[in-house]
Amino acid sequence: MSVKRHPARPIFSRLQHWLLEGAPKPSEGYYEQPAAAHSSHPWWRVMCLTGVDYFSTLGYQPGIAALAAGALSPIATLVLVSLTLFGALPMYRRVAGESPHGDGSISMLERLLKGWRGKFVVLTLIGFVATGFVITITLSAADAAKHIVENPLAPDWLSNQLGLTLLLLGLLGAVFLRGFKEAIGIAVLLVVTYIGLNLVVIGQGLSLIAQNPGLLAEWTGRIALDYATPAAVVVAALVVFPKLALGLSGFETGVVVMPLVRGRPDDSPQYPVGRIANSRKLLTTAALIMSVLLLSSSLVTTLLIPPSEFWPETTAQRELRGQARTIDVPLGNGDLYTYHVPERTGRFTEQIQLEGNQGTIHLVVTVTPTPGGRLVQVTKEGGAANGRALAFLAHQNLGEWFGSFYDLSTILILWFAGASAMAGLLNITPRYLPRYGMAPDWARAVRPLVLIFTGVCVLVTLIFRADVNAQAGAYATGVLALMTSAAFAVMLSAFAKRQLWAALGFGLVTAVFIYTATVTVLSDLDGLVIAAFFVAAIVVVSLISRVFRSTELRVERVQADLEAQAIIRQLALGEIRLVANHRDSGSPFEYTQKRERMHRRTHLPTRDPVAFLEVSVPDASDFSDTLYVHGVEVGEHRVLRVQGTSIPNAIAALLLYIRDTTGKLPHVYFEWSERPLLPSALDFILYGEGDVPSLTHEVLRKAEPDPQRRPVVHVGG
Repeated sequence: MSVKRHPARPIFSRLQHWLLEGAPKPSEGYYEQPAAAHSSHPWWRVMCLTGVDYFSTLGYQPGIAALAAGALSPIATLVLVSLTLFGALPMYRRVAGESPHGDGSISMLERLLKGWRGKFVVLTLIGFVATGFVITITLSAADAAKHIVENPLAPDWLSNQLGLTLLLLGLLGAVFLRGFKEAIGIAVLLVVTYIGLNLVVIGQGLSLIAQNPGLLAEWTGRIALDYATPAAVVVAALVVFPKLALGLSGFETGVVVMPLVRGRPDDSPQYPVGRIANSRKLLTTAALIMSVLLLSSSLVTTLLIPPSEFWPETTAQRELRGQARTIDVPLGNGDLYTYHVPERTGRFTEQIQLEGNQGTIHLVVTVTPTPGGRLVQVTKEGGAANGRALAFLAHQNLGEWFGSFYDLSTILILWFAGASAMAGLLNITPRYLPRYGMAPDWARAVRPLVLIFTGVCVLVTLIFRADVNAQAGAYATGVLALMTSAAFAVMLSAFAKRQLWAALGFGLVTAVFIYTATVTVLSDLDGLVIAAFFVAAIVVVSLISRVFRSTELRVERVQADLEAQAIIRQLALGEIRLVANHRDSGSPFEYTQKRERMHRRTHLPTRDPVAFLEVSVPDASDFSDTLYVHGVEVGEHRVLRVQGTSIPNAIAALLLYIRDTTGKLPHVYFEWSERPLLPSALDFILYGEGDVPSLTHEVLRKAEPDPQRRPVVHVGG
């Protein structure tokens, strides 16, 4: 018996179907496409997705705080926690209420700033979003790879940090190609395990402090010795706290992924009250957990770890001539140690006990004879707690087995910390760029974006050679720029609603974020340069896409009022003829003159009834919108007045609407434009005008490939 075999589906077609699965179909006319549905999850599970980035900062935040603030680390962390709970949290709870569809704080500024100015502000902020999110992915993967390389149990074949970072990025992209459900499931497991391990480490540390009250007295004594008054302590903490600003990351992601948060069954699509309430639970719970962990971890690491263990690796080199015997070695905390070089050559190590309770440093010394003396190079090794303060305590206080398990958990959550950033990119990109005509419609699909963002992350990693420190400035710049704009948007929103006290409060928060961002940028201008590159890339690519997509139909649907429908029905009794008109006074005489001129220039039949077609463009920076059509009568003349985003595109969309609703091909009549080609093209891109007859025909040609079904364009003059 023979079996009939169907031809195999082409590989490219199957690949395209898989890539675009779940994306909205491209618009084929003037009707509106339904929004793509998001699978939703309980708020606490989504909190874990955003929390892999937020909570993973415990891996390095206590070390950063101790290095930046020294004994003031717990007090500076208290300032950070205060800003979190009384500034960032109320701010983003308000953002969640005003932007519940995953647009983030950017949409609030978008509503306040209209036209091209608003679009450029949004594009700039999206550039900072891309900076923060992409660097989050690459920096976290590089830091995870660094932890693997530096683990003494790791085999030699795991010593390539760059290769490991690229592998981790590929694995993260593969998870998101599978879908959000898999990503959230992994995030829940990692976050619950990591927080649990940190609670054990911190709890053990607090127990040791309770058993040794002298540790607390020694710490307060060090502060009293360095600062004369409590006011001086507060001022010093305020000065150094911007260096701890990485502990604020996670809020913007929390509101960007709001579409993933499950609300109530009766939620309104326009204003989902249940989703907003659960998203606020997400933000509040994450902020409270992180605040407790930051404060307690800062306290135990400052009191239990000698300061020298936090210091990074440093190197000094000097040629000693004559009677010179010393070399100044940077300790990594801003101080110098004067090392007396012994009378020997070659490479050797020394362990030096510092004064007070600063701890011990390890020096690797290389002395090479030269014709004029000795060339000395001294490398101070990085402290064992540098970048891994809690891991240091885990190994020291709870044993190597527990410490190794803690290291594994830290590596896994650092690797997956990019998941929240990837989720944020996948949610925010389709909400702006395709709507602005600044990305293809397929950019609404998840899988193509995952491949693109993964490719960008690979490129960034190759450029920076997976160097964690080289990327830190850009990360902080992106996060703080976005939070500063969010604070400003919330302040303006409160002023617009005449909530004076709220506006003043958020104004103070805005000022604090401006101060924090300014200090951060000035301390590392490389971060601003990297962020500027991302912003410029987003703006340039978006504008190029807008130009190439400008002759698409660009209309979601047509909404004609009863008078307009009546005019169209009357015209459909014969040949449907429309005369394009740029309205001046709108008087009956203007329309009479226009019709007589069109009879002469375009051979418009004198006996056929006509209607005049007028298009107004309130905001040419919008790419697509609903086309509103109003019918009016001016004396004996019938007029269809249309409101759209571009004159040629609006006329083309209305002609197709008339064809589809009447079953007859409409004719439209134009006069030739007298403007040169280049200015007309710029007018079309910027103001939605330009050479209207030619552009209308081009839009129709793209929208309707069949000439027999295409509305007819007549031009004369």
